[in-house]
Amino acid sequence: MTGDVTSVPLRATDRWTAALMQQGRVLLDTDWNLVVGGSARDARQLAHDAIGPAGVPVGSTAFKVEFVGGALTVRAGTMWIGGLLARNPTDLGYAAQPEVAALPASGLVNVYLDAFVEEVQAAEDPSLLDPALAGVDTTTRTRVGWRVRAVPATSPTCSGAGLPVPVSTGRLDVSRTAAPVSPDPCAPPDDPRSKLPDGLLRIEVLDAGTEKTARFAWSYANGSDAVAATVAGTTVTLAPSPAVTFAPGDLVEVSTLARRADRRDHGALFTVAAVAPSAGGDTVTLGTASPLAGDPPGTCLRRWDGQVVGAATAVPLTLGGADVGIAFTARAGGYQVGDWWGVRVRGSAADAVETLTDAPPDGVVHTAAPLAVVDLTNKTVLTDCRPTFPPLTDLRGGTCTVTAFPGDDLQAALDALPATGGELCLAAGTFRVGAPLTVTGKQRVVITGIGPATVLVGEKHEAVLVATRCPDIEVTRLRVESGRAPDTPPGAEHLLGALTFLGCDGVRVRDCEVWCPDSSGRAQSGIYAAPDPDGRRPGAVEVRGNRLEIGDHQAGVIVASATESTVVDNTVVLSAGKATTLMTRLVARELGRFVAGHLAADPAAGGGAAVELADGRTVRMGGPAALRRVAADWAKATSTRRLKSRASLHQGLARFVTASATEPHQAAVGSVSGRFLAAALKDTRAVGQGIVVAGDRANLVRVEGNEVTGALQGVHVALRAAGGGRRVLGQVVISNNTVSCAVPFFWGRQRHAFYVGSFSSLTMLDNHARLHRTGDQTDGTPVDAVRVTGQLGAFLQLRGLDASGPFRAGVVLRDEGAAQRVSLRYVSDVLNPLGVGVRVESGSFLLDRCLP
Repeated sequence: MTGDVTSVPLRATDRWTAALMQQGRVLLDTDWNLVVGGSARDARQLAHDAIGPAGVPVGSTAFKVEFVGGALTVRAGTMWIGGLLARNPTDLGYAAQPEVAALPASGLVNVYLDAFVEEVQAAEDPSLLDPALAGVDTTTRTRVGWRVRAVPATSPTCSGAGLPVPVSTGRLDVSRTAAPVSPDPCAPPDDPRSKLPDGLLRIEVLDAGTEKTARFAWSYANGSDAVAATVAGTTVTLAPSPAVTFAPGDLVEVSTLARRADRRDHGALFTVAAVAPSAGGDTVTLGTASPLAGDPPGTCLRRWDGQVVGAATAVPLTLGGADVGIAFTARAGGYQVGDWWGVRVRGSAADAVETLTDAPPDGVVHTAAPLAVVDLTNKTVLTDCRPTFPPLTDLRGGTCTVTAFPGDDLQAALDALPATGGELCLAAGTFRVGAPLTVTGKQRVVITGIGPATVLVGEKHEAVLVATRCPDIEVTRLRVESGRAPDTPPGAEHLLGALTFLGCDGVRVRDCEVWCPDSSGRAQSGIYAAPDPDGRRPGAVEVRGNRLEIGDHQAGVIVASATESTVVDNTVVLSAGKATTLMTRLVARELGRFVAGHLAADPAAGGGAAVELADGRTVRMGGPAALRRVAADWAKATSTRRLKSRASLHQGLARFVTASATEPHQAAVGSVSGRFLAAALKDTRAVGQGIVVAGDRANLVRVEGNEVTGALQGVHVALRAAGGGRRVLGQVVISNNTVSCAVPFFWGRQRHAFYVGSFSSLTMLDNHARLHRTGDQTDGTPVDAVRVTGQLGAFLQLRGLDASGPFRAGVVLRDEGAAQRVSLRYVSDVLNPLGVGVRVESGSFLLDRCLP
């Protein structure tokens, strides 16, 4: 603001919103300007908060950058930027902007819009003068000033790199150093030169730089002493002005609107050498020629009271060449052309001078926003960078019944859903859940996020969400991370999943990410559907398109006792982590049982190596040399008393191996055995079970298009026995799945890529199985790719199995049911290069193209 005002009405740190008039009082310019500025500032902030840093309505061509006739052109329209509304009345060629820098001839450039609040005086726009007032001006005007500029770019990606900073980072101190001093020692006491004027002292940056290199100018009239002018070298022709005149010795700026808008350096102020008065406008002669060419908009001659280059130390703010006892200091930082500081000066009121300490600029704040990335070589626009927003008339009421944001009470949000159905929409962010979220008895419930950016974190329980007896419930497009249940013993009843559904019908889990931690002894799962505590069993369950990151010895998907189970297009992988101490101990026990399984207590048993115990007995140890070495170390380290304390020699050897593997610093094994045990337990983290369909009923099971990686068991479909009898699956379809198993060589529990129990109908098509054995022992427990066993129905089609790795058999078939009067059991296209193609343990099957 360069108008003739007496103070800064509203600074950025002020909280004023308006000025209220009182009866019988005067109205100052500051009061009026506060009323205008307060409402304008609030409107600008509101627009910025609602729209964002910048934007145009969706579909608008406003400020769109195009090439028209080979010339870079900015389309007409309005654009919000920094809370300001920039208006472009007509299409504008880039080069048509006054005094604009020429574009490079070639290369990529980032074209951007720079907007700011621009105050215009009558000296800068003579149309503001009313002819009836004979050249006397009234108010100044403000508008949204803007310029389109370009900076070099390195890629077609929209970026804010190279855009100008909004405002100077440097700050000023202004202090009163002494009373004003008259330049004439013989002047009388009331000499007006010994007093300060009433007005606004303006300190402005003329040339950019640091506190040591920037050029500052000051004016005790706020820089308002300006007259419209035409400039030609040293000759300046002024417009008629009844209020402002110039005299020889005055310091003046040759100013244009574009120079201020572009923040271009001015250079040193000019000195008035002579003035030739004229009724049609005075002619001013400058001491040096101005480089200004032409007649750019807003050309005027502006008077300043002083200038200085660098103000790192205190600089007197002289008036008429005299020190009036006011000084300013520039603190460290950068100073941008056109930024200014205002200081209220009241010489008529006991010499009152406003002081500033570490003060930021009072203006001018610039806001820049990318418009486009342009290839000047080929004259093409590569990327339209204008942000867009939908108009209010295009917004429709949200379909969400309840919407929640991070920090909201999610349980309260779930409780707010009607019993007859509703949708809970979760915004992006992390929702921390201290206790499991529960929803009970509500139908047609949808819980949805916006994708992996919506994260539900269960901090103290394995279940993040538990839905009970909810018909038709869907969870979609979010990420769920479960925790561990504290103080819960291993094997506790009611295994739960991060997403748990109990006694629900019409369950759908789609497009979610689910993470669960390594086992702490208590089993957990990613997604779990099962009967509720009252025995109400689930109906249809669909798990589709999810990614499950599962911890050590945990399960991915478990569906128990559902009428229909559909598990399609999911990915189950081992989560990143390091084996826990507890799980290492459990795995070590399995290793101990494996080693002990090679011990023959009867010395007459054939094979193996003889091992003499402390009590004089001799046993035989089979297996590879490493196992016999461990047995020898056990015999040396175990006393007769300890042998008698064990229930069996097998138990004693198994416990010795477990202790030696988990507590090597206390183990009594040799270095060879120690290395063997350490290698055996290395890299044994694995998903316990990938996909499980179990319980006491399953009329239809579909497991298709899934990928399970790093699991002991890939896909397990079987019902539990009841009262000594078998429960039989209905129709089972398992197709186009890929299972990669990671099984330690000593693992003796269930281990397979695919397992199917008793069924009425089974179709397995085009599945893939891979096996990786951890450890370097070849004499390990056998692993089969596919095992089909139990009471097999009349229809079995198993076609297309690619088994790679050291599987013992590609397919193992065992029919334990009664013979079928009519049946079709066909197995074909099985390849297991390192083992048996198909192994039939019992039953009758038609085999075709099964290798080897």
